[in-house]
This record gives sequence, structure tokens and C-alpha cells, in this order.
Amino acid sequence: MEPTKAQAQSELNMGVPYDVIELPSQGRFYHSKKSNIKVTYLTASDENVLMSQNLVQSGDMVDVLLRRKILEPDVNIDELLECDKEAVLIFLRNTAYGPTYKITLIDPEDKKSFEHTVDLSSVSTKDFALTPDKNGEFDFSLPVSKKTIKFKFLTGLEEKELEAVTKEYDGLQVAPVVTKRLEKHITEIDGEKDKGVIAQRIQSMPIRDSQELRKYIATHKPGLDLDLTVNAPSGNQVSTRLSFGVAFFRPFFGI
Repeated sequence: MEPTKAQAQSELNMGVPYDVIELPSQGRFYHSKKSNIKVTYLTASDENVLMSQNLVQSGDMVDVLLRRKILEPDVNIDELLECDKEAVLIFLRNTAYGPTYKITLIDPEDKKSFEHTVDLSSVSTKDFALTPDKNGEFDFSLPVSKKTIKFKFLTGLEEKELEAVTKEYDGLQVAPVVTKRLEKHITEIDGEKDKGVIAQRIQSMPIRDSQELRKYIATHKPGLDLDLTVNAPSGNQVSTRLSFGVAFFRPFFGI
């Protein structure tokens, strides 16, 4: 059973040991404006979550873990930006197993797999200079249509919903991933806030407008620097990105 907000407050009041984690988003997008949150440590009981095949298959393992470990009754896990969730996950992994994390990559020359060790303690936070309005939104002028839009960054829940869109189509049809992502980002177009109207306008948006907006969002969104460039045994460089799958919390299970 996942802990309730009352349980989180109870644990905090009972003196459960915790640390304070700085959020990459600086809390600018949350009603509480908290720039840091209290997080407790992984325990033996959390291994039940880490080893639960049902949670792994449903994709809920990470969120269940976060709900158990974040000691903030007023923090809604579904509303957290992905980068803030990632910061907590790295803290949990570092304090439980240490900062050494081995990943498996493919050498592009001979297609053989090789291991690379990542030092999680060296992961840095990206510079974030944008200031949102009171609703946590930003203005952007589309270069071709000259329309003014407002957009927001996506929460972890919204990212999961986009993943579900891809799985729903399962390669049988062209999944509308780009337009669905824009629908979640864009909150207003030239003063129009109706989601149905916005969705229609996105469908006919000039491709350069779409690309420039998505590039702007990717460049300026808060986050951790998770991009890696690794030298393969052949001497070729391999570019990858640190991910937070099941293996991230199972370093000793051979999985």
C-alpha cells in the first residue's frame, strides 16, 4: 500500500532520518514554490517494491518508490517535473548503493557490447534562467505564423501519458507523438485557451513553428545533465543518455 500524505507527515514528525534535496526546477512551477524537499533513505522494506514484477510491468515502480520516500505531505508526485523526480532517484541510488553505476553500450564498429562505469555523484544541474509567470508558463513568438503562445514544461505524469500514446499505436500506425506533445505544452495561442481549438491549430501549425518551439523548450527546460559521450573499445565515441529503468535500482540482482 502506498503511503498517504498523513503518513508522510507522521514519519516526518517521528524523526525518520532524511536529507534535503535541491530541485533542478528550483520549485518555480509549483504552488508551494519549494526549491528543495525532504527525502528519506531506501530500506530493506523498499526492496519489496524494487522486486515487485507487477509494479515493474505496470511501469509504476518509480512513482510508488517516490511516494514512499518523499516526506512532503503537500508534494503531489504526479505534478513533479521529470527532472525533479530524477534528482530524487539519483539521491536514493547514491545513498543506497553508492555513486558507481555500470551501463552496457554497443561499440558501433564491431557491434559488441561493453560496460562503462558512470559516476552518479558527478551529474550536474543545467543552468536555468527563464522566469515563469504566476501560472508557471512562458511566452514564445512563433517565427512563421507570428502567433504568440504560452507554454509550460511537462510533469512526469504527462511524460508517462505520452509514452502510452506510442505504445497504443504499437508501430501499426503513425503515432501522433509530436502533436500530442505540443498539445500538452501549449496552454494558449493568441489568447485562445480552449484545448479543443488549440489542438486544431496545432494540426495546421507550420513545421518550422513546431520545430523552433520544441527546440526552444528542449534548450531552456530545467534538468540534469544526463547526456554521456563514451569512448568504445574500438576508439569510436558512443553518445547515450542516462536512464532510470529497473536496472538502475537492481545493481546486485543480475537483472
